[in-house]
Amino acid sequence: MDLKCKKLNCKYNNCFACMSKNINVGANCECATFEKTDRLDEKQKQDVGATMFETAPDIHPYRHNKLVGIKCDANCLFNKNNDCCANGICVCEDKSHATCATYIHK
Repeated sequence: MDLKCKKLNCKYNNCFACMSKNINVGANCECATFEKTDRLDEKQKQDVGATMFETAPDIHPYRHNKLVGIKCDANCLFNKNNDCCANGICVCEDKSHATCATYIHK
């Protein structure tokens, strides 16, 4: 299962990969596992004005982990008895919370 996260201020984000052992997605597709941190990894910070189109951020290699449990309460195509059956998920940045971008309405 590939777990990508674009929520930079989450304590589980490691170079855009989610390192949490369990992920909970709420009824409104929000990542309930998200925990804010003020400490950003230097690799995740970008000075877009200085480096636009010159360098890409470091990205964690594919994280294949069958042991990560993803619980889901959303009305999603991948929700099978409150377990996510997708091959992986991507959590995206939202104004105040993180949102599951893999969500497809059932």
